[in-house]
Amino acid sequence: MTRRLLSVLAGAMSVSAAAHHSPNVHFDRSDVVEIAGTLTAIDWQNPHTILTLETVDQGGEAVVWIGETKASTQLYRAGLGPEIFTVGDRVRMAGFRGRRNQHAMFITNVLLVDGRELIAENLAGPRWTEEVAGTSLGDYQSARIAEAPEVPTGLFRVWSRDGSVSGADDTERMLWVDSYPLTEQARIDQENWDPVADNPYINCQNGMPAIMDQGFPLEFVRAGEDILLHLEELDTVRRIHMNANASAANSEPSAFGFSTGRWDGDTLEVTTTDIDWPWFDQSGIRQSDALHLVERFTPGADGRVLHYELTATDPEIFTEPVVLDRIWIWVPGEQIRPYECSWSGEGL
Repeated sequence: MTRRLLSVLAGAMSVSAAAHHSPNVHFDRSDVVEIAGTLTAIDWQNPHTILTLETVDQGGEAVVWIGETKASTQLYRAGLGPEIFTVGDRVRMAGFRGRRNQHAMFITNVLLVDGRELIAENLAGPRWTEEVAGTSLGDYQSARIAEAPEVPTGLFRVWSRDGSVSGADDTERMLWVDSYPLTEQARIDQENWDPVADNPYINCQNGMPAIMDQGFPLEFVRAGEDILLHLEELDTVRRIHMNANASAANSEPSAFGFSTGRWDGDTLEVTTTDIDWPWFDQSGIRQSDALHLVERFTPGADGRVLHYELTATDPEIFTEPVVLDRIWIWVPGEQIRPYECSWSGEGL
């Protein structure tokens, strides 16, 4: 049986904020529904795990719901594996109804067959029980940090998003700001942005600088005289050329551009040009071939925090340089997990 519930989250986020995040593109946060039924399929994947649930409507007809929830890597870091879901389980789910498919849901809560509740969305709290399945990312990280015998130094290790804080509108977006100094044409382009038709981010695609807003770990690795920056999201690898004579002249423009680096004390400064990617961020701000990025990665003195600053210059889009910043933290024992993105929004 399906019943509509009053939303306690109405208006909590706008479509333009965190536009690539599926809750805002395919789902209506002002329409919260709750259903109970039987799991018929489980797709344990990134960027969203998909649960297919069969229930019965008020007329006694079978109805199939598609439920979208956290990435498999996020669930792993909450201490949860694929065994929490089994085909044939009777579960209860609540979440945001699909904008196009009225039998699709972005899941905020799942009451599991063992009586525990999975809190599957940043803004959600317990709905049916206080017995929660898994831990929050912040608690997971705090426990690991507390067990660390010592803190390493330097840049070359794994760095993680700080799970104890949220970014824009309580999402994992840690880099962007609310407004930009846009040219008139850039403003017009943003107003005409279609978050579904124009949005490559929802189809397992990304580029610079938006990839640096990822909510997953990254790792710096030496590769001869160069540096490789591994980003868990989309299994991305950026090569940073450390030879002072390195040039993009013999390379083709790409989504992640051509990066050269230099050391400024303990800070790695990276300049990136030749970016062949249409969007600056995930809210419809375009970028041109003239985009010039300078990134600065600076480990904190205590070795626990990595400070990141990005300066973007693009005269066709911005009336002045844009400066953004965020941090990553060191979590002992953390590693880059395979991402293997497998999602297209089909059926939503």
